[in-house]
Amino acid sequence: MASFFLFCTVQVKGTTDCLAECAKWFDAHPHLKPYVRHIEIWVPVWGDRLRKSHFSPPSRRESGQANFGVIETNTMESYMHGLDALSSSRTNCNFKSASHNATLQQIFESVASQFPDAKMMTLEGGHCKKPPMIRHFESDPWGDSGLESFTPLPNIQTFIMKGAWNIMRDYSHWTNLSTALPNLREWHCFYAKSKREAHITISKVLRTFPPQLTRLNISLDGFCSKTSSRGFLNPQDEKHLCRLFGAILPQLESLTFTGKVCASLFLSGRAAVLSSQRKSKLKSVDLVVKACCWGHESDDGSLIPTDISGITNMSFIIEFEKLVIAAIHSLGALPALQYIRIRFIDLDSICGLLNPYFQLVGNTCTGVWSEAILKTLEENRPEAQFAELNNGILEDYGINSRTGTRSYPRSRPLSIKTSCYRIIADKSKP
Repeated sequence: MASFFLFCTVQVKGTTDCLAECAKWFDAHPHLKPYVRHIEIWVPVWGDRLRKSHFSPPSRRESGQANFGVIETNTMESYMHGLDALSSSRTNCNFKSASHNATLQQIFESVASQFPDAKMMTLEGGHCKKPPMIRHFESDPWGDSGLESFTPLPNIQTFIMKGAWNIMRDYSHWTNLSTALPNLREWHCFYAKSKREAHITISKVLRTFPPQLTRLNISLDGFCSKTSSRGFLNPQDEKHLCRLFGAILPQLESLTFTGKVCASLFLSGRAAVLSSQRKSKLKSVDLVVKACCWGHESDDGSLIPTDISGITNMSFIIEFEKLVIAAIHSLGALPALQYIRIRFIDLDSICGLLNPYFQLVGNTCTGVWSEAILKTLEENRPEAQFAELNNGILEDYGINSRTGTRSYPRSRPLSIKTSCYRIIADKSKP
């Protein structure tokens, strides 16, 4: 007789009351615990709603007197105080900060006692302006003393951190988390905004990367973030971050990254694979390019600032092309790599369909191309071909003087010649 197993995900609010209620329910239904393979805990940033102001608008009689300048002083003071409260309620949040949140130690203890068979854990730290950090321990909120540790979760193989800024702001925080997850195979870490401390923490993590981790997904800059990270790290540090990603490529099966990136990632990755003298298992690379690394080296060794990105910036397009060429050049050392996606996402682009991208699926390529890209592809994976080769950008791009309409494509082109971006760059100049 065939048997069917149903594995489920449990989502719990990360407060002391909700954790206790969850434990009480599963203690009453212990036969269901082995079926929970994914535990997701979201820690609220906000708590209860603020009390409503008791301010009431002035009466018609008071309003009329105010118009004639004869309103009493105490009434005017009350009226102005009420307007301030009303204005504050419109601009500020109507909730208090959460005050009953569980610590990370309590969360780890709850998972260890209630869901010992769970393979995946998600921690959602939330996001807001000037967000509070989740306390790690009751007696040592930020884990600065190094005397306390989390309850080990040896069965957790996938760890997802959303709103990571509220969970991990220092390398010591990662040390505590990784020590409690000794068999971690896959790690996802998402920062909503670019933070200097986040860059420094991730760079230290990559320098001491756990050898058992094979799948990595890091986002240092969310899609909706408009904050530039210029000045967070000097040019050498930013190049070093790309090189640190490249240094761990020999042990990875998949890499996903969102942030600033340049060709150094693939150049150092190829060198690391060749020097390791072991067959690479890397199968997929997915990069979301927010910008190319600030101040990286050009061919003559000089530093080129490329912090500004966009389809109207030819310097950015040139550096994006170099990134694609480096990715294709690494294919010779990465035979298992069958999926590459490199894309620039700009929600404010004048034409989002023309944002540069490159994609390799099996032996089919789409996206940006040039003679240099085609030559590199022929040398390193000759069986791979572009689906089609077109300019992708119309010569009469812009506003038609006779019809007044714009010559935008109606769908994303399967191929875009990099040199054709000059059409947009030239017509965007005043």
